[in-house]
Amino acid sequence: MTLVINTLKDNVCEKQIQSMLGNEIRWFEILNTAGMKIHHCIGCNQCWLKTPGVCAIKDDYEQIVRKLVEVQNIWLVSDTRFGFLDYRGKQIMDRIMPMLNMNIEFRDGWMRHELRYHTLNVGVIYQGDGDQELLQEWSERCAMNLGGKSLGVKSLDKAGKEASSCM
Repeated sequence: MTLVINTLKDNVCEKQIQSMLGNEIRWFEILNTAGMKIHHCIGCNQCWLKTPGVCAIKDDYEQIVRKLVEVQNIWLVSDTRFGFLDYRGKQIMDRIMPMLNMNIEFRDGWMRHELRYHTLNVGVIYQGDGDQELLQEWSERCAMNLGGKSLGVKSLDKAGKEASSCM
């Protein structure tokens, strides 16, 4: 099961996503965040200490966390600024902390937070002038922190034009 989290102001259609992900992914859900109110993580650690697994900020991100618990793969669709994700894409991943425990374990030779639920594989679909290598490394590091693997990084701008019509 795959969740595609679209942070672009414009919706990305299912046909575009299917062409980018290929036929190996048959079931996915696109969650468009354009109309959602999602605040930045404030680093209060309440999701670890006071209310384990539940963010202290009450906004629309709660819908995303509920879905993350059910899926194995997440694709983040984001615009880019200065070669990296823009603030909308970055804040989605910053708020993923409730998926982890505060306890530390050694995993793959690194100290990492214990997983609260299960592993998550992470991929990035970006629009704009993204630095492909930087985004790939970031995707790999996020996936390692979540116990999963990187699904890769794909440019929405370089995707086939035949899939860009959403009729």
